[in-house]
Amino acid sequence: MNQAEGRTGAAFAALGGAALLGLSPIGIRLSELGPQATNLWRFVFALPILLAWALLSRRMPSAGHTGWLVLAGLLFGFEISLWAEALSHTTVTNATLFSNMTPIFAAAFAWFVFKERPKAGVFWGGAIALAGALTLAIARARAGTGPAATPEEGWYGDALGFSSAIGYAGYLLIVRHLGGRVSTGAVMFIATAAAALYALALSLALGEALLPQTLNGWLVLLGLGVVVQAAAQGLIAYGVARLPIAASTIMLWMQPVMAAVWSWVLFSESLGPLALGGAVLVLAGIFVVQRARQ
Repeated sequence: MNQAEGRTGAAFAALGGAALLGLSPIGIRLSELGPQATNLWRFVFALPILLAWALLSRRMPSAGHTGWLVLAGLLFGFEISLWAEALSHTTVTNATLFSNMTPIFAAAFAWFVFKERPKAGVFWGGAIALAGALTLAIARARAGTGPAATPEEGWYGDALGFSSAIGYAGYLLIVRHLGGRVSTGAVMFIATAAAALYALALSLALGEALLPQTLNGWLVLLGLGVVVQAAAQGLIAYGVARLPIAASTIMLWMQPVMAAVWSWVLFSESLGPLALGGAVLVLAGIFVVQRARQ
């Protein structure tokens, strides 16, 4: 496989992972447990798959790499905990959208740290995708859907979602930095194990119940672990490690589009013409980024 084909495959991996990640807020809403305990089981159920993936890989981490990956996992756990709490205060779409402001932070950090200067097309595509994401959020806010009892509570949930983007940017930058030196399986296993410990400590501190009461409750957690953590985050880690950080993270804006679709189907959070227009802009922006990258 040549370099161009490898980067194309990485781009499709990032897009596919982002699309699957749109199921994540649905799982949080359907879970019988609190958001932090739900995150804990999401990580725990993914660990056996990720361990097998890591053991089959050849590029195992050094002690120094392991320390960085533990930090990445703690940042990821921090991001997921804020985002999961945001779902209790604002719409699925808004919580997912604001947590996906990651490209703004990641591109800025990568510019200064890795000296990665995106092409003009990446800037334009990112601007189009951002405009679409904001349009999608405005449309959802006008629809008046979501769990918030007051506008102030909704703004609080939006702020939590936005704050989580900083933690996710730090996580992805570490994954990007170590991607060429450590296998994706090893990266995901160590980071997920650290995130699981973070989620366990937070669940106990908040007094959340740790065990679901029904088979459906367990199946939701299993789905989050296998589909969202192992598959979706694994694909994203693979793509981010092989692409410029600005281009790869912009592709993550596929997640709020898919979250909007699933929340419309399952929670009747309606998608009107404005929301559909925002989704189209997001997809158009991703297309422009892809053309610029090629």
